[in-house]
Amino acid sequence: MATKFKRIVVKFGTRVVTHDGVDISVLDAGEGFPVVLAHGFPELAYSWRHQIPALAAAGCRVLAPDQRGYGRTPGPAAVEDYDIEHLTGDLLALLDDIG
Repeated sequence: MATKFKRIVVKFGTRVVTHDGVDISVLDAGEGFPVVLAHGFPELAYSWRHQIPALAAAGCRVLAPDQRGYGRTPGPAAVEDYDIEHLTGDLLALLDDIG
């Protein structure tokens, strides 16, 4: 017996949040409790395309950024600008931006 899955369609947009001189491209969908989806190497925000609709449909505000130097987010020239403090600062900036 084949399992049938319900197709979930959720509209989401792309916007830019500027933090520490970097314009972070972020996919934004839904309303409610915020959930940040952070990709790893060598992925993009697009990697979460299947999870974003399900989380938004479940009542979450989903933020999926292209991290520094990936996809539509430019990368700083200095290697030290990719350390954990800068990366987590970017994610916190997304949450600060939505209040």
